[in-house]
Amino acid sequence: MIQKNLALLTSIKLAILPVLLVGCSNNGNIDNSTNVDFNHELYDGKSTLGLSADFPPENAQEAILRGDKAYLANDPDLALYEYIRALSFPSQENADKAFYKIGYIHQQRGKYDLAKLSYSRAAMIEPNNIQYASSVGTVELKLGEPENARSQFIRAVKMDQERQGKSDWDPDKDLFSQRLLIDDNSPINAYIGLGIIADLDAKHKSAQQIYLTALMQDSRSEKTLTNLGYSYYLDGNLKQAEIINRRTTTLYPNNKRAWSNLGLTYIKSRRYEDALDALSRVMPKERALNDIGYFAMLEGDYENSISYLERAINTSPVFYAKAQENLKRAEKLQISSPPVKVSSNNKTNQSQATVYSINTTRY
Repeated sequence: MIQKNLALLTSIKLAILPVLLVGCSNNGNIDNSTNVDFNHELYDGKSTLGLSADFPPENAQEAILRGDKAYLANDPDLALYEYIRALSFPSQENADKAFYKIGYIHQQRGKYDLAKLSYSRAAMIEPNNIQYASSVGTVELKLGEPENARSQFIRAVKMDQERQGKSDWDPDKDLFSQRLLIDDNSPINAYIGLGIIADLDAKHKSAQQIYLTALMQDSRSEKTLTNLGYSYYLDGNLKQAEIINRRTTTLYPNNKRAWSNLGLTYIKSRRYEDALDALSRVMPKERALNDIGYFAMLEGDYENSISYLERAINTSPVFYAKAQENLKRAEKLQISSPPVKVSSNNKTNQSQATVYSINTTRY
């Protein structure tokens, strides 16, 4: 649930957002005997005809409670319906909560545009809520808007530092040169998000600093460990990458990203069979063989690249076009270029499949 008594959030500059916040009738008289207009811009579920046989809610709080009950019963469409109904009441006392919960469902469904719209409206109504700012930044990062996301994350972090009494924290200074305070009430996604953006900017040491700070609060944080392991990989620190990625897969054996990161680390170290073992836990064997061959090719290890791509083709039960394409490319490169040693610099090729992500917090 959204934490109470959070510090003030500065105003959010989102010019694209409409001023109108609710779907009320023009005369202001709400008829809750009928549905809200479910050509509503924030509803994308199934038909609402007969969705709920209950009497209409008497107020917004009751509608939100019904939405919570529906969500817990694994009925997100009904939950959306009830949360949007909460917006139809003249009193907007709980509108920010309804918008936040609407945004959360859209985020879980991968509807990031709708999630951003909903979260942003929540933040416009209640600009003193850290979680709202963090959530806007999270979906903006998902939408490929890192600069907008950075702005929201910095807002959230600044408020969080002020909440903990660190009023001298200045976001205009070097963000990662200042000591950060993180506790159980901190918006962890905002901190991790800033680390991810730093990694995207190839500022891996800065990203690692913020991940390590977060781990001081929760040494078993799955999200933080996963991103730290990948940051070490990107930075070329393969020893630390292996240590962190192995720890993550041990603690969270179902974490596909951690296994993929560990596989990439082994490929970079030319430990191809170890990479095959790691990658085969999260993808078909033929795909794992193809990925190993592809990245070995990028490292100039054409002999092993060709070997693994041929194994991928032979292992696949059907024609494997991607492996065939990679094999032809590797064979051409082997003829035209001499093998090169594994690079020790920090420029690392990103996986075709592995991308950054921020896991969302639960209600």
